[in-house]
Formats: sequence, C-alpha cells, structure tokens
Amino acid sequence: MKITGVSLISVLKWRLLSFRYSSFLFGFLKLRVYFLSVILCSLSTASLSSEIDPYSGIYRGDSAYIIIKNHNGRYFGSASSGSVELFIYDDGKFRAKDITIDITGYFEDKIEGRYQKKMVSLFGVHSVYERVDLPQDEFIPVLYGSDKQMTNFSSSDIDVCDDSYPASSLNNTTDKYENIDALISKVEKGRNVYKNIDSLLILKDGQLVVERYFNGWNADEPHMIQSVSKSLTSLLVGSAIKENKIVDVKQTLPLLLPDYKKYLHDGKEKITLQHLLTMSAGLYWNEWDTSYSNPENIRHKEIFSEDSVAFTLKQPLVENPGDRFNYSGGFVSIVGEVISQATNQSPMSEYTKEGPLSALCFKNAYWLKQNDNRTNVAGGAFLRPRDMLKIGQLVLNDGNWNGKQLVDKHYLIESTEPLIDTNLTGKKYGYFWWNTTFYVNGKKYPAILAQGYGGQDIVVIKELNLVVVKTASNFNFPSLIGKIMRVHVIPEFEN
Repeated sequence: MKITGVSLISVLKWRLLSFRYSSFLFGFLKLRVYFLSVILCSLSTASLSSEIDPYSGIYRGDSAYIIIKNHNGRYFGSASSGSVELFIYDDGKFRAKDITIDITGYFEDKIEGRYQKKMVSLFGVHSVYERVDLPQDEFIPVLYGSDKQMTNFSSSDIDVCDDSYPASSLNNTTDKYENIDALISKVEKGRNVYKNIDSLLILKDGQLVVERYFNGWNADEPHMIQSVSKSLTSLLVGSAIKENKIVDVKQTLPLLLPDYKKYLHDGKEKITLQHLLTMSAGLYWNEWDTSYSNPENIRHKEIFSEDSVAFTLKQPLVENPGDRFNYSGGFVSIVGEVISQATNQSPMSEYTKEGPLSALCFKNAYWLKQNDNRTNVAGGAFLRPRDMLKIGQLVLNDGNWNGKQLVDKHYLIESTEPLIDTNLTGKKYGYFWWNTTFYVNGKKYPAILAQGYGGQDIVVIKELNLVVVKTASNFNFPSLIGKIMRVHVIPEFEN
C-alpha cells in the first residue's frame, strides 16, 4: 500500500483503534510512538523574540487538523488522539523532544509575526499544514468534528446544562494538604513517570477541591480515556435497564441478539449479558500476549473485521460461561450491540447523547468507531476529566444525579461489586468495573475503579465520599494510581 500524508494519518488512527487501554499493562513502546506521532506537533521553544506568538493556532492538513498551544513557554500540539512535545529552534526548525519519536519539520511564511505554514516529516513522510483563522472556542469542535472516525456524544441539551461543580479551597476540606502538594510538585517538576500525568481532579463531599492540568492540557479538552470506556458502557446498560429496554442481565444472547442466532449453538446459546459484563463468556480470547499493533492480535482482528460481533461469537467455546474471567474487548463489542439494538440507537454512542446519561451534560465528548462503524465501546471514548469526574460521582451516588435516577440502582450497586476473581493480584471485577482495596495507616479502603491504558483512572471510595480522576500518557509504565491513592490522597482525607 502506498503511504501518503493523508493515508498515513488514517493508518495511524486505525492502529490507535487496535489498542487495549488498561493501566495495569505496560510496555508497547512502539505503540506509544504510533500514538504520539499522530499528534505531530507539540513544541518546547528555545526562545521567543516577539510579543506575538508565532506558532500558536490551528493548522489544517489534507485530512486532519493540529492545534498548537503555548503553555508557560512550552508548546503543545493536539490532534484528535492526544498531544506530544517537541523542541523548536530559533530558525523555526523543530524536532520531537522525545528522541524516540521520528518527527522533524519547520515553520515558514511568517506574516505579521505569525507563521502560516508548518512542514512536517513523520517517519520520513512529508505533510503540509496551513494556519486557519478560527476563534479559539471553535478549535476543539473543528479538531474532532472533522475526524470521520469520531462521533460526537456531547449532551444534546448542552446549552441549558450547568457545567460547573461547586468549587472550594482545599483548606476548607482538610487542614493538612502537604501530601497532595507534594504530588503536584512531582508532576510540575517532571519527576520520573509523574511528569506524564495530564490532569488530577478530586471531588470530596461533593466539592471539587483539586483541579489541576499539566503538560498543556486544559479543562475544555477531551482526553482519550482508553478502557474507562468499558465502565461508561456498563452505565449505559444500567440506563437501558432503568428504561425497561433491557429486562435483565441474565437474559441469554439468543433473546438479546436474535439476528446472531446462527452463531449461538453448542453451548454458546447459554451465554448471558451478565457473562459478557463479567468477562466470563467462555469464548476463546487472548489479547494480552500479543502486541496490539500486531495484525495477528485477536482484538486487532476484531476491530478490523467486517462484523465485530460475528467475529467474537465465532470464537470457539472453551469453558463453561461464568466459570472464569478472561479479559476481552470483543465481549464489550457484543454488549455495545445489545445496547444499540435494545435502544434503537446506532451507533451506540447516540444512546449516551440522547438517553438518560445526557443529564450528565458531557461537553466535547467523542467516541471512535471501529471498521464496521460500530462504536469502539471497549476503548475509544474521549472525555474531559470533569466529565470523568461526573461518572465517578454518579457511581458514588448509586446512579442518582441531581435527584434523578439515571441508572437502575440495583444494577449500579451490583455492577460495582467484586463479582469475579481475576488473574491480577489484588483485583476483582464487576460489570466492566474493577475492585481493589487500599491499605493506609492500618485501615482498609475498598475502592471501585475504571481504568484505562496509559494511566486513565476514575477511583471511587464510598467510605470517604471521595472521587479521584487522573489522566496521563504513561504508556510504558503501570498506572501510578495505587501509589497516588495510598501516599498522597487517602492520607489527606481519611477519617
């Protein structure tokens, strides 16, 4: 296949779809390069000689946009899949600050102090981006809206939504906050893997007491949440149950997906929605032992298949449904189709936009599609950290939001309980939610977690009336959330 500047972006995007984003995984350096390089431009400058910023703005290529941002003298660029940092020289040439990323280029055509073009070499392929004159508040809608592989699931009633949380000083919540200050200092000083944290938000007793953004990110930008998408999908099941569009999680697949009955035989007809939600459907699946960039990876094959549901259901039944946890993005795709058919919404992300969860007033929310145009429910959602915090608050309140029950309460409570053992030390699983226990100062704090590859986390500790959200770009390391909770957060707010 001939790779051009246009098709390269497409190839990298499809590679992005094939990732499985759980924070306990690490490695995949090559995947990180693909993921970061699609961003193309994030700049850390050597010097600026003019009051007019020569680089910041939005640039358009043949099939994609790039936003260049200035944050305290560092320049960051965002594409619809994240951001990365480069170093810019006085003559306008630049290179990736991370030497493992093969990006070089230069700015040209300066008019009234601002560059109008950006020439980029990405893995030896050259592309041209030209400045576009748009107001800043249109940057995000243009960046994501122009991506044909994205669907917008921002709440349709966004104009009447109250998008703010009640804010209070950390001083009003606790009289000692040196632990959180120490954490923020590590991030800002670029200490080891802490430097890759992009946001930290803490909701305590209904008050937003910490909201910090790093590495050029801000409150309006959606962050890729990776496998946190699975937990959002679980909430959508609960909303459909609340609306009586799904009767029961113990319904079998022949009842839920009659169009796929031809695949449901020899024991597969016994698979229930509950089995899928607990990753215990019994179908063959192994997506952890092979790189997600490898075309032979089963999740990669499923994403690129013509029918991801049929692909998954065709896998042989190797265990009795319900017997054993076996992590599978394909199982999530089946659940997405169940939701889509039960709610008559296609793609499934439309149910997030139009259904009960629209009351959460998601803003700048987007979801990637797979090759069969189904929503990538297993790992393709993009949310602002504040909207991730709303998900945590909804769980904290057993599915109730501002006095309205958005998710069936019984389902919500059951879905976040430790229902099945996993093959991971200290972790159990509910319905696309993880469970663990943090031990601090001799006390045990049970926690509900949504986790995504690279360090995307929502942590709910009901005992402390506490929700913590973290986004990050730690693609080669395990999530820091355990250490952050034990060392920095829980000691701040424990009873």
